[in-house]
Amino acid sequence: MREYRCTRNALYQHECTGKYDLRERQGHYIWAINEEAAWQEMARRYPDETEAGFTVEKWEGFNVKVEEVKRDENGDIID
Repeated sequence: MREYRCTRNALYQHECTGKYDLRERQGHYIWAINEEAAWQEMARRYPDETEAGFTVEKWEGFNVKVEEVKRDENGDIID
């Protein structure tokens, strides 16, 4: 299985940046065996939007490390 980034075409039919640039759209990240299975999952979640369709593109995730930064009463970072 692999991860796919899917977007809902129905939300971007009007003149907006997301109509032409997929990066501007809200993505739904779905694990599926192939693009068709990811499309089908979007259709299951949003059955009223199947006529407008969905975009499906392979997605390469990345590791993110989250660290807490603590500050003292003066706003200086505490190691």
